[in-house]
Amino acid sequence: METAIVKSLINNTALLIALGMVYEIDYLIHMRSRLLKDILRGVVVGSICIAIMYVPFVLEDGVIFDTRSILISVTGLFFGGIPTVIAMGTASAFRYLEGGAGALTGITVIAVSGTIGLLWRRLRLQKGKVGRRWSELYALGLVVHLAMLLCMNILPRETARAVLGAISLPVMSIYPVGTVLLGLMLFHQKDRNEAVVRVEESEERYRSLFRNNHAVMLILDPATGRIVESNPAASNYYGWSGEEMARMGIGEINTLEEEEIQREMGKALEEKRRHFNFRHRKADGTVADVEVYSGPISFQGKKHLYSIVHDVSEKAMAQRKFMESENRFRTLVDHAPDGIFIQRDGKFKYVNNAAMRFFKAEKEEDLLGGEVLLRFHPDSRASAARRNELLEGGGDPVTDVPEICLDLEEGVVHAEVSAVPVEFEEGKGAVVFLKDSTEKRALEEAKLQAESQLRQQQKLEAIGTLAGGVAHEINNPVNGIMNYAQLILDDLEDRERNRVYASEIILETERVAEIVQNLLQFSRQEKQSHSYARVEDIVHRTLGLVRTILKKDRIGLEVDLEEGLPEIKCRSQQIQQVLMNLLTNARDALNDRYPEGDERKVIRIRGSLSRREDRRWLRLDVEDTGNGIPDVDAGKVFEPFYTTKPKEKGTGLGLAISYGIVADHHGRLTFDSEEGLSTVFHLELPVDNGWDMGKEEGNA
Repeated sequence: METAIVKSLINNTALLIALGMVYEIDYLIHMRSRLLKDILRGVVVGSICIAIMYVPFVLEDGVIFDTRSILISVTGLFFGGIPTVIAMGTASAFRYLEGGAGALTGITVIAVSGTIGLLWRRLRLQKGKVGRRWSELYALGLVVHLAMLLCMNILPRETARAVLGAISLPVMSIYPVGTVLLGLMLFHQKDRNEAVVRVEESEERYRSLFRNNHAVMLILDPATGRIVESNPAASNYYGWSGEEMARMGIGEINTLEEEEIQREMGKALEEKRRHFNFRHRKADGTVADVEVYSGPISFQGKKHLYSIVHDVSEKAMAQRKFMESENRFRTLVDHAPDGIFIQRDGKFKYVNNAAMRFFKAEKEEDLLGGEVLLRFHPDSRASAARRNELLEGGGDPVTDVPEICLDLEEGVVHAEVSAVPVEFEEGKGAVVFLKDSTEKRALEEAKLQAESQLRQQQKLEAIGTLAGGVAHEINNPVNGIMNYAQLILDDLEDRERNRVYASEIILETERVAEIVQNLLQFSRQEKQSHSYARVEDIVHRTLGLVRTILKKDRIGLEVDLEEGLPEIKCRSQQIQQVLMNLLTNARDALNDRYPEGDERKVIRIRGSLSRREDRRWLRLDVEDTGNGIPDVDAGKVFEPFYTTKPKEKGTGLGLAISYGIVADHHGRLTFDSEEGLSTVFHLELPVDNGWDMGKEEGNA
């Protein structure tokens, strides 16, 4: 190995160290554009490559050697495609301008070295296969320079043989080592610069977080209590500038004594405690309640305290108001007229004085801790248990649910129960309100009884109106029965004719029975239960009672009921009473206008089905062609005891009672009237009014 070759290669390799300035440029010059940064890298590497090629080892005329292969391959490995292509182009152009017999070989070496470096970057580095850096770099050096020696075969055979004999050993001995040294240097610079950037970014993030945070932040020297640094939010909150706060101690802000402040800072420094409640003084002299989260932090090579301050004046005020409110609540609840208790896990947790009186408890301990369900009647416990489960699970409130309760003496107490879910003693429970409804229930029962008596009285009034017509209706078949019986007596021997007469007697008897049954059903004391009924049957039974008197008064009757009308849930006897009242009023209106017969003296009954508010409604219209209702009376027709008829014709209860019956059925009773022309009453009933069949009226 010639000493000149070795010295030239060593000197040439030393120039490669200049490649380290690429990372320095990256660090010093900050560019947002990645493309511009890559172009700058390529230009710098290309310039270094030209410098290297200025001091080559000249083996013979036109055949020169330098370390451009190391430079280009390492550039491909570390800097990627754009810088490598630019460097390759720059070096190739320079080598072409130098000319000589080895120009083509030199350009080929440049292209091969860059390509191997890029492939190595892609196949080895990016797939995370790099283990020990020096061995990876040495392997790269060997591959690149074996390829470089193979490129020598582009030279004429004799020249190639001479060149390979002269440079193979120096190249394979020195160039891989140069690749390792240059790569390790670049790795070191890259790691160092990336670490510096990370530190700077971390510092910048901290500064941004500290300076721009809306929360009040302070850094304190725990030894002296001095405020080392404060953020703008602290200045805005306390009213002192950052420069003023830097000259202050925390004792000028915290209202505690100095010894207490030092003791609390010691707890924070030793991480025995992180959360504190203080009162802090501001520049204007006001004092605020604050929560402080504090802990140790290394700052400027020394241990400090980092404190975040939150104003909780409103929270503290709210807590004080809450305590005042809770005291007021206890005062109000303890003296409330209705029973109130809190339950959790199905047990009494709190009872007020009224609840103790409700359950006949002498002291709170008689109820507290006891099972709530035991204070409900066995018939009510299933529904109460479901309600309690929903409430203690955070369900919806309940309002005025009728219940039967038991006091401690097992006496029955009727109550209306309301309840809302609450959080109590770190668990889910419910506040329950008890309103004694025993007296109210008795009053309601008395009211229902009075209403029933009024309805019965009004029925009897209607029956009085119907009595003459019903008697006449019964008289006809009774006369027929008597005549047929006489015919049978006159000729007892004619068995066939007597059989016909007997059949007619049966038919007339059934006719009488039907009239009497309708009259009895209408007149008897009404039942409190309800069931499904057909509107056709209600209309038929009612007309069976009024048809005779309408015929006697020469009033025409037109009935038009749609086919297939559905059954409705109702108290059919009450609906029949409503229809009877409407027909009786229509008859009176027609008789007032037409004392004698007239083709316009007609009552029309129409039945239809409609849909409104997503529900099916059954509608009966009763129309008369009387004088109509004057405007002055229109607003009073449903008032009790209001009537325009003479006293001997009515008490004014019919429409008022009818209105109440329809309202109880969740329906509507309205009318349209044109004075001097006609009146039509509209009876609308929901097909399904929500009633459960078989329940009594009070629970409907």
